[in-house]
Amino acid sequence: DRHEDTVTACAFHPVEGSERAVTASVDTTVKVWNTKWGNCVATLKGHSASVNGCCFSHDGELIYTASSDNTMREWMATAPFKCLSIIIGHYAPVHNVAFATSGKHLFSVSEDRTVRAWLKFTLPSEPGVNTPAARVGSQPFSVTSSNGRVTDWFQWRQVALFASAHPMRCLAGSRSEEEEEVACGSSDGCIYLLRLMLPGDY
Repeated sequence: DRHEDTVTACAFHPVEGSERAVTASVDTTVKVWNTKWGNCVATLKGHSASVNGCCFSHDGELIYTASSDNTMREWMATAPFKCLSIIIGHYAPVHNVAFATSGKHLFSVSEDRTVRAWLKFTLPSEPGVNTPAARVGSQPFSVTSSNGRVTDWFQWRQVALFASAHPMRCLAGSRSEEEEEVACGSSDGCIYLLRLMLPGDY
């Protein structure tokens, strides 16, 4: 059940009593574990380079991973553990991902010296076949119900970017009930406390 190379990150499921945890590794895989019995429940494969960070959504229904292949991925946290979307936009290895207060905005830090905020939009209808490919964010993707019917279409889009003079290496989301804040650290020893403020927030 063990990873085949260095384990880079781990996170517990946020819901009390869930008995689940997730780990990321240089071996390019992500593993979901049963914390009561210690066995591996699933191995998530898809990244083409080291997986450097991982986290659950606030409700524990989804897993997010950051990789040296310059992408992030969104996975189902339960069987069949499907990869729902690939989020692109960083130009260098992504070191970590995290949510802040609301649980709506996904934050990422990268060797490309940026911190980025992402938001998953609900699309009004199924995208047409001629929909242009996303250069930043994800391709439109659907979520299906238990009977296999498509329920909604979504797309991740970048909503904010903070540029630093040095690569950004670590990230943590605030649990404050009032502000959407993250703390992040860079390779020159600096720590940044960033507050996401979008139009309509002030």
